Amino acid sequence: MNKKIVFIVIALILLLGGGYYMSLKNNQSKATSSGSISETKDVFTSIKDAMSKKMTLVCEFKDETGISTKSYIKNGAVRVTTNNEASENKSGDIIIKDKKMYMWDIKTKQGFVYDIPDEEGEKGVGSTDETSQSENYLNMIDKYKDSCKVAAVEDSYFTPPTDINFQDMSKLLEDLKKQTPQLPQGY
Repeated sequence: MNKKIVFIVIALILLLGGGYYMSLKNNQSKATSSGSISETKDVFTSIKDAMSKKMTLVCEFKDETGISTKSYIKNGAVRVTTNNEASENKSGDIIIKDKKMYMWDIKTKQGFVYDIPDEEGEKGVGSTDETSQSENYLNMIDKYKDSCKVAAVEDSYFTPPTDINFQDMSKLLEDLKKQTPQLPQGY
């Protein structure tokens, strides 16, 4: 009878131990698979890719010329803050949002706003200048995309400041184009 009890106790211990082992292994498998899902969700190949995925990122880097840059990306909007410690004139902010690019100098409280035309150039007025300038900033961030991390960023970071005097460069260019005499075809 003692042998039967010992055998039953050993069998119960093996069953409980096996069940515990299987449960632990199953939990580790779930943790690994859910971790890989969140890791792939946070992976991006370029800044444009991150923007299309509506990712929220913060990128901090110093370029070859010594300019420190901090960029915020959220819901397709971008804010770039630059600071050149060697020169007082090289500091400012840029916001690219809703097909507009706002650029301003923090110290002078002066800035410009540009309309960013669609890629087909529907607006026509200065389309290559504004498009290429916003592309340059995105390409600059893309060059240092490894410095970007997923983060929480307030929506207020993407609102142009109210104490800056913004000059509408798109309107200025349009007015200039209207005032410039048109050359006859063939010139």
